[in-house]
Amino acid sequence: MSLQPRVCLQTAQATPSVAAAVRAVAGYREPVVLDSAAVGLPASRYTIIACRPDAVLETPPGGPDPFAALRRVCDPADGCPAPAGGPPLPFVGGWIGFLAYEAGCYIESLPASAIRDIDLPVARFAFYPAAAIHDAHTGSWTLVAAQTAAGAECPGDRRPADRLAFYQHLLIEAAGLDQENPPPAPPPSAEDHNLSVDEYLRMVQAAREYIAAGDIFQVNLARRETLTLREPPVNTYLRLRRANPGAYAAFLAWGDLATGMPTPRLRAILCSSPELFLQLDRQGRVVTRPIKGTRPRSPDPRLDQALRAELAASPKDRAELAMIVDLERNDLGRVCAYGSVRVLCPPDSPARPYELESHATVHHLVATVTGRLAPGRSRIDLLRACFPGGSITGAPKVRAMEIIDELEPTQRSVYTGAIGWLGLDGSMMLNIAIRTLIVDAGCIHLHAGGGIVADSQPLAEYEETAAKAEGMRVALGLEAPRGVPCPLASPRS
Repeated sequence: MSLQPRVCLQTAQATPSVAAAVRAVAGYREPVVLDSAAVGLPASRYTIIACRPDAVLETPPGGPDPFAALRRVCDPADGCPAPAGGPPLPFVGGWIGFLAYEAGCYIESLPASAIRDIDLPVARFAFYPAAAIHDAHTGSWTLVAAQTAAGAECPGDRRPADRLAFYQHLLIEAAGLDQENPPPAPPPSAEDHNLSVDEYLRMVQAAREYIAAGDIFQVNLARRETLTLREPPVNTYLRLRRANPGAYAAFLAWGDLATGMPTPRLRAILCSSPELFLQLDRQGRVVTRPIKGTRPRSPDPRLDQALRAELAASPKDRAELAMIVDLERNDLGRVCAYGSVRVLCPPDSPARPYELESHATVHHLVATVTGRLAPGRSRIDLLRACFPGGSITGAPKVRAMEIIDELEPTQRSVYTGAIGWLGLDGSMMLNIAIRTLIVDAGCIHLHAGGGIVADSQPLAEYEETAAKAEGMRVALGLEAPRGVPCPLASPRS
């Protein structure tokens, strides 16, 4: 029997803002931030900041099964106990990273005919045995470090005291940056697109024809914009978390970080996701919160409230969400205890199986589905049973994914995959990687998509993608008038 890791806690001596801590950690090797940037939402509480991992697990396209690789390193026989005393913490050390959307090809046999032109792995997770954790409810920072013994299932054997001292220094360094704001966006480069407006509208019409033929009930389709990155990606991320704060936001960077400026070998993910894919706690409780249904925000309070009311009353949007809830219930039912899967209703409306959430640029309908992991099932079983999230595929899932591959010209990479952690204590939390910018080889890619159903109107669907992209475009210095399609270039030859 292997020795269990021991977890040490320490209260931080400095209490910088999260933005300042993000800027500070970006100067170190392999920085990661899992950021509850949104304000006023119940899920927006903890932000995890870490760097200098002990190990990296990376699976290239066409390489080993990423789920099998994660199982080997992330499912030890003996979990790490929760630390005794101190505040409750979501993360006690573990693996932080992402699964690209194309990891789904290792679960289902899919055509995989879309062009791969973003050079990121199918999966990449790094092992962080220590981190700094910010609690938005109290404004405090807590440092956590796991002692992993030689021969234990988890790698690394540096003293927790060394790790804690490093994070104390990092937060003191960050406190000196507290008054720094990210600089304005540099002048934008020419935009490139994988679909013109007309091509996007034809793609939506093709999806409607598949729906009319009975192939699917709905499918999520996306388009992509690409620009040249002209600044350190952390600057873009700091503007993104202000323009479009997400409860499940993330910043990850690796490769050539020596100068901070973009180079051909620099890779980064800048995410402001509002959507939880999977949460598994130490007691085996599972939560997923699919999003379906969107309306843009308006600066006019009366119009904004009217848009919110319109979404709440929309039979089309409620039907879209109901389809995905059924899909998620079925996915959870494959690995959860019999009878444990439930759709939760909000306390103020016990007959309504959804909530309406207002974010910086859009209103959304959100459902909460829960379950309890069945005995003998692991978190990798749960992840494999549910990946990719149904809200970004459509229903039925496999046929929708086949149609996505046929209609979208380029692979999605991290977009609509999942970003998050698998903790030493057996816990797990992953988002749906939407509202996500991908940095690769000096370029930055912006995706936006939406669910297509039988009565979708192609131009309205395009305008919905524009509303979803607004916060990302603001962060890039590309704000455009809402509701007016941008003149897009033809796709690359």
